[in-house]
Amino acid sequence: MNTLLNEQIRTQAARQRLRRSRALATGLLLLAAVLFVLSVRYQPQYPALGYLKAFSEAAMVGALADWFAVTALFRRPLGLPIPHTAILPRKQARIADELGRFVAHNFLHGKSIALRVYRAQPADKLLAWLMQPQNKALWLPWLSAQIPLLLRAAKPNQVARFGSQLLAEQYQGAKLGAAAADLLGLAQQQGIDRRLLHSLATQLRQWLQNDSTRAQLEHHLLQWAGKIDSPTPSSWDKIKASLKTSLAERVDDWVAAKALDWADGYLAEALADEEHDLWQACQSQLAATAADLRHNAEWHQALEAGKRQLAASEALHRNVAQAWQSLCQWSAADVQRGDASAWQAQLDKVAAHMLSQAARYPAFMRRMNARMAWWVKSLVNQYRHQGAQFVADKVKSWDSRQMVDKIELGVGRDLQFIRINGTLVGGLAGLLIYVVAQWLGAA
Repeated sequence: MNTLLNEQIRTQAARQRLRRSRALATGLLLLAAVLFVLSVRYQPQYPALGYLKAFSEAAMVGALADWFAVTALFRRPLGLPIPHTAILPRKQARIADELGRFVAHNFLHGKSIALRVYRAQPADKLLAWLMQPQNKALWLPWLSAQIPLLLRAAKPNQVARFGSQLLAEQYQGAKLGAAAADLLGLAQQQGIDRRLLHSLATQLRQWLQNDSTRAQLEHHLLQWAGKIDSPTPSSWDKIKASLKTSLAERVDDWVAAKALDWADGYLAEALADEEHDLWQACQSQLAATAADLRHNAEWHQALEAGKRQLAASEALHRNVAQAWQSLCQWSAADVQRGDASAWQAQLDKVAAHMLSQAARYPAFMRRMNARMAWWVKSLVNQYRHQGAQFVADKVKSWDSRQMVDKIELGVGRDLQFIRINGTLVGGLAGLLIYVVAQWLGAA
């Protein structure tokens, strides 16, 4: 509403300026005519009025000529069908095309616009604006509220099918093996494998020292040993057969307990010694596994077969769909929590991290500004001809009277000064010619 009101005020002021300048130019023409009539009427009595007559006569000619030229741009002078008049209304289509090309080649220049965008530092200003508390209170809740809408745009079954298709088509066995080998290598570089093995050994010791777990292990160990068949009985078997059953079982329990004690002691030694043979063996085995994952064709075939089986699995499809649905439901419930929303908290952390990184690494923001300038340059170069066509079509769509009115309001006041200058310059030129003629006649 304010914009429309301001536009009307500017248009009204422009019309007033145009009327004043037009009245001044016309007033000078009338003044020249009055002076011409007076000089002609009284020249016989006052011969010096010849100079005034020459000035006013030439001034009227200049004023009328410039009036005709200015008026011919916008309309037919006095409504007469004079050729090559009303130029702007008759040539509207050609003017529109030329104006569009002029805008495209002189204003929509990708390199110049990109340079101005880069110098404006849009990334810095945008980030600073986003991090202002009053602005953050506006965009942060809104953006977090859009996340459930974006998630719901993808149906669970569609997400599951896309995941299965992506797994089946994009990740071959060799690629999966290389990725797994890279993960193992990264784990070894970061010492994650050693920490995991230490945690596993610690947990095994806790199980071995737990009475209930120990009893179960002893029982299973005895069952396993009893299932070992041998065509030739050993000396121990013969001794067991000759002894009573209860006594043999006690001996077996003692052997199982000793085996578990030995395992617990071995793990304790390994945990106390970083250079223990157990860790060396584990490292060697992990390195061999990584090499097989990267280079062994049989492993690649096995990974490929497992991948295809997994991609075709209904269980995977169902679990992925359920996980996506659960994520959508959780996100919808999370945004209802307002300021306590986890999404909102995470977005706030990301924004704060970006601000700290921008302050710490100015080169990153320069790259972002350069990237945004490059995007603008690409858009301008790609759509500059569409922009020129838009300008041309817009001008062509104007009513001819509307177009003439807009142009006349813009430059009409300056054109009226051409009439004023033409009146004065014409009068002076006529006076000079009269003076030269008088001097030549006297000579």
